[in-house]
Amino acid sequence: MKLKILGIIFLLTLTACGSSETVRQANEADFHKEIGFAYYIEKNYQLAYAEFHKALQIDPNNKDALHGLALVHMEFQEYEMARDLFLRALSLDSNYADAWFNLGICYQRLNMHKEAIDSFSKALSNPLFVTQDKAYFGQGLSYYRIGKYNDALQSLDKAIKRNIMLIEPHFYLALSYQKLGNYSEASKTLRTAIKLHSVYKGDIDKFKTDLLNSIKKEQFFLPKEDMLDLLEILKY
Repeated sequence: MKLKILGIIFLLTLTACGSSETVRQANEADFHKEIGFAYYIEKNYQLAYAEFHKALQIDPNNKDALHGLALVHMEFQEYEMARDLFLRALSLDSNYADAWFNLGICYQRLNMHKEAIDSFSKALSNPLFVTQDKAYFGQGLSYYRIGKYNDALQSLDKAIKRNIMLIEPHFYLALSYQKLGNYSEASKTLRTAIKLHSVYKGDIDKFKTDLLNSIKKEQFFLPKEDMLDLLEILKY
């Protein structure tokens, strides 16, 4: 009987030691992950890259470190690598809304808009996801890119309702109306965007001049075709 009790105590001790080591490793991985995000926010992407890798060497299943490393690869314009890392993080937590959102952006960079729409939808399905305005904009933009303009209108309208000061959804709402032949709404929407814009504050002439200068200098804040269409809308 004493031997059985001693055996149980020995096993419990081993379990406690194993559990303690696991906790220590998890804490160490989280430490490097947090430093990685601090470097990422400072735009020091090379050091962020190193810290996220340190975290993953300790804990390969640290979903936040995988997410952070994917964001760094996005900054390096290594979108296929970023996509794979986002998917690894999501395989560990399918409710990871921020990873779904950033995967949506990654898919857009890869010109995979149907996949982007699905990713944004999964981010939006999580009630705790806080940047719904940007996700609806991303969804609307991808609908616009594949020519589903009525769906684009719905998503972009939701983005604006959640954050009226987010200007890009206004631009693409106007562009969607134009594609659908509703030139009156296109003009009204674009003029509202110019009015809300912190730089232009309703100065249509300045907006038009800046668009023309940007196109001339090939300094595009939107794709050139979209900028030309915005100029066309201002004629209505």
